[in-house]
Amino acid sequence: MKAINQTRFRLSPTLVVILTIFIDITGFGIVIPLLPFYATSFQAGSAALGILVASFAITQFAFAPLLGRLSDRVGRKPVLMISIATSAASFMLFALANSFLILLFSRLVAGMATETAVAQAYMADVTQEEDRAAGMGRLGAALGVGFIIGPAIGGVLSVYGFWAPGAAAVILTLLNLLFVFFFLPESLDRGRKGLRRESYVTGGYFGGLRSALATPLIGATLTIVFIIILAFSAIPVIAPLLGVSFFGWGAVEMSYVFMYIGLVQIVLQGFLFGKLVRKFSEDKFIVFGPLLMSVGMFTMPMVPSILIFLVSITMIALGIGILDAAIPSFISKRTLKSEQGGMLGVSQSVSSIARVPGPLIGGFVFEFAGLVAPFLLSSALLIVAFTLGCRIFHACRRQASL
Repeated sequence: MKAINQTRFRLSPTLVVILTIFIDITGFGIVIPLLPFYATSFQAGSAALGILVASFAITQFAFAPLLGRLSDRVGRKPVLMISIATSAASFMLFALANSFLILLFSRLVAGMATETAVAQAYMADVTQEEDRAAGMGRLGAALGVGFIIGPAIGGVLSVYGFWAPGAAAVILTLLNLLFVFFFLPESLDRGRKGLRRESYVTGGYFGGLRSALATPLIGATLTIVFIIILAFSAIPVIAPLLGVSFFGWGAVEMSYVFMYIGLVQIVLQGFLFGKLVRKFSEDKFIVFGPLLMSVGMFTMPMVPSILIFLVSITMIALGIGILDAAIPSFISKRTLKSEQGGMLGVSQSVSSIARVPGPLIGGFVFEFAGLVAPFLLSSALLIVAFTLGCRIFHACRRQASL
C-alpha cells in the first residue's frame, strides 16, 4: 500500500494529514475567541456563555468515539470528510446566526465533528511503531500553529462583523474538504474495513468506554487524560487572575502568555519530540509529563516574580505538550489495528468532557479559597496522574521482561 500511495500521490500521506489538521484548526481558531463577544451581542449572560462553551465539549464527548469507531469500519478518509463537512456547516451557522439559539446550535453541530481523533488514527495507520510518537507530535504542532494563526485572522476580520470570520472559516474548511478529497489516500486496507461490524450497531459511547477500560493499561491512561486536561483547562482562568494580582497584566499581556504556551508546544512537538522518544519510551513520558506540570502549577503562585511565572508556565507547556504526543501514541500501540479509531475517539471524548468542569472549578476555588488554592489543587491532581503514570511504567516494564 505504501508503494501505491507514493506512485499516485506526490505528497506523503503523513504530510497531507498534518496539513489537513492545520487547516482545520485554523478555521476553528478563527471563531473560538469571538464566541464571548458574539454571545454578548445577543444579550447573553455569563450562564449562557458557560452553556455555549460547554455545549461543544458535551457533543464531542458523545460523537468522538462513535465517529472514531465508524472510521475503523468504513475507512479514515470518508469519516474525516464527513467531519470536515460538519465543521463547515457549523461555521456557516456561526456566520448566519441572528440569535443566541442559532449560535448555540452552531457549537452543538461543531462538536459532532471529530477530525483530531480520526487524524490520529490515520497517523497510527501510516507510521511504524518507532515513528508513531513523532507523528503524533507533528499533529500536535499543527494544532498549535492553527490555534495561533486562526485567532489572528479572526481578530482582523471581526472589524467587518462576526459574519466575516465565520465566512472565512467556511471557505477555509471547504477548501480543506477538497484538499482531503484529492490528496489524502485511504490508510485502511480493504481487509481491515468492516471488522467487528456488530460493535458499531450497539453499545454507543458507553460500549466504547467499557471496551477501552477493559483493555490492559488503557483505563489508567484515560484516567490520566481526564486529570491532566481537568487541571490544564483551568489555566485560561487562573493564570490571568494571577497575572492581574501579581503584575497588573491585562488582556494583551496574557495573550502573549498563551501565544508563548503555543510556541513552546510547537517547537517541542514539531521538532524535538521525535528525537526524544527514540531515547525514552512513551511510558516514561507519561510519568514525566504530569510531574513537570505539577511542579509548574505548584511554583507559579508562590512568589510574585515574572521569572518564576515564566519558568512555571514553560514547565506546564512542556508537560502538556509531551503528553499530547505520547498518550495517543501509547494508546494506539496497545490497541488492535481494527479498533484504533474508536479507542482514540474515546480518548478525545474524555479530554473534551474534562474541559467543562476545569475552568469552573478553577474560578470557584480562586474566588472562595484565595489566590494560591486553585494552583495547589491542580498540582495535587497532577500528582495523582503522576502516580498512575508510575503504575503504567512498572506494568510496561513487567510486560517487557516476560
